[in-house]
Amino acid sequence: MANVEHGKVLIIGAGPTGMTAAMELSRMKIPVRIVERAPAPATTSRAIGVQARTLELFQQRSMVDPMLAKGNASPYASVYGGGKRTFRLAFSNNGSRYGYMLFISQAETEGVLRDALERQQVKIEREVDFVALAQSDRGDSVKAILRHRDGTLEEYLCDYLIDTEGAHSVTRTTLNLEFHGKTREESYALGDFYVDGDLPATDLHIFSSPHGFMGLFPMGGNRFRMIASHPLSEPDANTEPSLDELQKIYDQRSHIPVRLRDLQWSSWFRINSRMVDRVRVGRVFLGGDAAHIHSPAGAQGMNTGIQDMINLCWKLALVIHGKAGDELLQSYNDERIPVIHDVLTKTEGLTDAIGSESPAFRAAFSTIAPWIVGTEFMQENSTQRMSQLLLNYRRSPLSVSKHEPGQVKAGDRVPDVELTVVGGEGSATREPEKKTLFDLLSPDRFTLLFANLESASATHQNVKSKLAAWKELISTYSVAAANDSSQAYRHLFGSHPALVFVRPDGYAAFTGREDSIDDLEEWLRTWFTAAEQPEKELRYA
Repeated sequence: MANVEHGKVLIIGAGPTGMTAAMELSRMKIPVRIVERAPAPATTSRAIGVQARTLELFQQRSMVDPMLAKGNASPYASVYGGGKRTFRLAFSNNGSRYGYMLFISQAETEGVLRDALERQQVKIEREVDFVALAQSDRGDSVKAILRHRDGTLEEYLCDYLIDTEGAHSVTRTTLNLEFHGKTREESYALGDFYVDGDLPATDLHIFSSPHGFMGLFPMGGNRFRMIASHPLSEPDANTEPSLDELQKIYDQRSHIPVRLRDLQWSSWFRINSRMVDRVRVGRVFLGGDAAHIHSPAGAQGMNTGIQDMINLCWKLALVIHGKAGDELLQSYNDERIPVIHDVLTKTEGLTDAIGSESPAFRAAFSTIAPWIVGTEFMQENSTQRMSQLLLNYRRSPLSVSKHEPGQVKAGDRVPDVELTVVGGEGSATREPEKKTLFDLLSPDRFTLLFANLESASATHQNVKSKLAAWKELISTYSVAAANDSSQAYRHLFGSHPALVFVRPDGYAAFTGREDSIDDLEEWLRTWFTAAEQPEKELRYA
């Protein structure tokens, strides 16, 4: 056994979820160690859909541009049945600057994350297998046993362990966490290939037929990914779907004539829909496929895992830095378990609906769906849900509304809004600046926003007096000018003096009026450690 070392955070697994955890923590000056059993990065496409909410979060971390350069933006989703298009969703209705779903190979997404880790001087240790763990009796550390390529066993102690090793999680088994759910009976065929014909690369295409479900996802440059239920041949561990079989499946279920060519990769699989009932056990946290796996319908899986870590890591960093207590970490479980359950429920329902073999159901769906989905409300609601923009933490103990200035509640994602901003000392003489709200948000700290103020200088002084003990938690204090009458502005701030306190992950933690500073101070005192020298002034951006 190798000598025992002690580190801050050990991350098991270097897929998108694990690398996001390493990126977030290292960005916030937390030493991490990330290990991966695979000898090299995967090269297959696997998860391919990146949702608007994930793109927004990556934008704030200066990672979105390389993804957009590599991926294919699909602004529409078309659903077909009975030889015609039943309805079309336009992602431009989702209310985000990313009015599309981005289709990009998981290998390329992982490449963008690896580049971020390299910039932060975090090295992935490969061919290191995680074989066991134990938490100390005192509850102050975790011991992990790691096996290296040469067979050497290493005992590694860490303050916290994050398990993102995937569906076959050693951690989940060791902690006796049940993986509740089911495996669907039907088999599926997957394939990546090029297409010649009139299949628009602007759309995600979903076909419902008596023969089963088929989806085609545009990867750019006439390349598509197919997923189809009930393949024509019996899946076999020693074979893969052939281009000929995929062509026959396509011809069987689509009325749009195309020729498939240049098969890049194919596979058989079955859909599992499972989740744990908790994602925190002491100093061990689970995320991504280690905690939840589900149908690829709607392209939710990888995005959910990435957002698991963006929720967890700012909290863990504050606790490690001594700025918050252990109770903050429990909110990771309290917030993510309902989200995971909601994602599983909706992806199961979507899979059942699109894959239904009932002629009566399909006939009714083809008749009713165009009328329902054609409404403005359903276009907005459907695309916002698929884009993960409506996921919220309203029931979290962290979410407090003393007053709701607009329609955004505590726990909701804060939308990107065009603002006229004045802020900090001397705001009475500073020239107003045109910005978007996302320009003001910090992925490391909280952002305090006031709007529609009658006296900005008086509010500044009150904030400096009351909240100075938590100045290191607040990166930006800005005042949005009251003459902004846009609908998006009113949706967030209303038309009266308002306060919105935004978390590092971009969700509203606290909402109130201009006179809610005392309530915000109480909220901060409940969750975070006050500085020893509260007389120091807040730093303004």
